[in-house]
Amino acid sequence: MNVTPKRPVAGWAERRLSLEAHDPTPFEDEGNFWRAAAQTATIVMCVLMLGTLLYFARALLLPVLCALAVGLTLGPLIGAIVKRGVPAWLIAIAVVLLLIAIVNAAVVILAGPVTQLLGRAPEFGTAFAEKLHFFDRPLAALNELQTALGINASGKALDFNPMQIIEGMLTVITPAALQLVLSSVLFIGTLFFLIVGRARFRKNAVNWSASRITRLRTLKILNDIEDSLGGYLLVVTVINLALGVVTVVAAMLMGLPSPILWGVLAFILNYIPYVGPAIMDLLLFGIGLLTFPTLLGALLPPAVFIAITTIEGHFLTPAIVGQRVLNLHPLAIFLSIAFWAWMWGPIGAFLATPILIVARVALSHLYPRQKAELPG
Repeated sequence: MNVTPKRPVAGWAERRLSLEAHDPTPFEDEGNFWRAAAQTATIVMCVLMLGTLLYFARALLLPVLCALAVGLTLGPLIGAIVKRGVPAWLIAIAVVLLLIAIVNAAVVILAGPVTQLLGRAPEFGTAFAEKLHFFDRPLAALNELQTALGINASGKALDFNPMQIIEGMLTVITPAALQLVLSSVLFIGTLFFLIVGRARFRKNAVNWSASRITRLRTLKILNDIEDSLGGYLLVVTVINLALGVVTVVAAMLMGLPSPILWGVLAFILNYIPYVGPAIMDLLLFGIGLLTFPTLLGALLPPAVFIAITTIEGHFLTPAIVGQRVLNLHPLAIFLSIAFWAWMWGPIGAFLATPILIVARVALSHLYPRQKAELPG
């Protein structure tokens, strides 16, 4: 008589570390699994190909998307002016000339402070070296360690040639300047024709679909995108302008050089949530090192700016913008900025929030969220 031996009861550690499945459930249909896997693989490949296209076509896409963002932002205003009988081409010319005038005014305002700072570069270099004298002993110890390990034991001095640095800068700046000119021309041309053909574009987009419900949904999406972008960028511009003025006053009170420069930088960088104020804090810490005699004093400018942006970000902006304009989760905004900054650089970081707003408005119309009624 054969008796099957009873399996010993496993202990707690053996049960936790066991690689066997507990209560395994087989597939109901293995074919459905492989079809879903093939569809997922196709979607992943399409996303990767789209990302590659976005990266390599950034020189063409960035000016076009910037013009599209500006055109959609001014859409309600342009529509209201056109209804009063003003031709669209005249509005487009006025908008382009206004943008050129703003850029020219910014260059004129910033030319003086930037030239002044560049003229004081040797003085700032000496002050910066004096502030960091406490790094002398760690650097000397590091050099001794490198010598002991046989690293850089040749003792050759660093060959410093200013002409090589200037040639390297010209090699980088010249193609960048040419690219900036081409991008500016593409931006202005796209914005001009976008404003001129706004009504026709909206009509073609609405009439693309045959059903009345789809046409109505498309019209609502276009209207909500223009309203959301216009409201967001208009309110943020006013807030950033107030932030720039407050920064200029604070810089003057703290005795920082070229206070107008820091106000303009605060105005521009605050368009990039989270990342822009962080860059501004680093810049203010650097100018604080060059301005104040102690390291503790160098922390004063970024501390003051952090206090200003905290009041602006936690009280002023939520009170003005609220849930009507930018009803987005902070994590979604941060991840959007991180992705588009990695993909397209600083301009991508600026476009991250408008892209997120457009996507959210479109998805909210295509997949409306049903509010569940809770029992009373």
